[in-house]
Amino acid sequence: MEDPNLAIRPDFSSEDFLDAHQQLTNDVVNNDQAARILGTLWDIQNTKDAAEELAEWQCCQQDKEAVHAEECKKNKTKYGPILDIKVPSGPVNIPTPYTTCKLKKGEYCEIYFFTNAGLVEAESFNTSIDNEALMLLKSDNRQHVWVPASNTRDKSAVIKDEDLTWEQFGEASVHLLSAM
Repeated sequence: MEDPNLAIRPDFSSEDFLDAHQQLTNDVVNNDQAARILGTLWDIQNTKDAAEELAEWQCCQQDKEAVHAEECKKNKTKYGPILDIKVPSGPVNIPTPYTTCKLKKGEYCEIYFFTNAGLVEAESFNTSIDNEALMLLKSDNRQHVWVPASNTRDKSAVIKDEDLTWEQFGEASVHLLSAM
């Protein structure tokens, strides 16, 4: 079916419509009036077709929107908003593997590791230590335990949280939040 909004009104005074003219003409109605009557009837029918086409299109759009809404509910991650965040242009501070392991496990981690001094230490950390390399440590119950080398840390250089200055605490809070 053609789009009724794009339909062009035919010339009803042409010879193609002589049969329709003869049925409409009489003593009161001449050929010009018959052409106008046919034009008016065509306009009425075209307006009706355009209204039906619009109603059908709106129904189709509502169905598409319902299907899309259903799809969005099923796949929330696929249709989630994408944040407009710029790529970091400055240096990225990455804590030591020991610290990241603690954060991933959800365990307590000293704030010192997120201070500038702790992050400088992390930059000088030997990354050649493999996650599968093991170290022998003494546990709290005096038994020896093999643990991954990346999970161990020399605790003597770490400053306790209560001994940090406000300046160190302030710089650590920013780095800790960005690491999370």
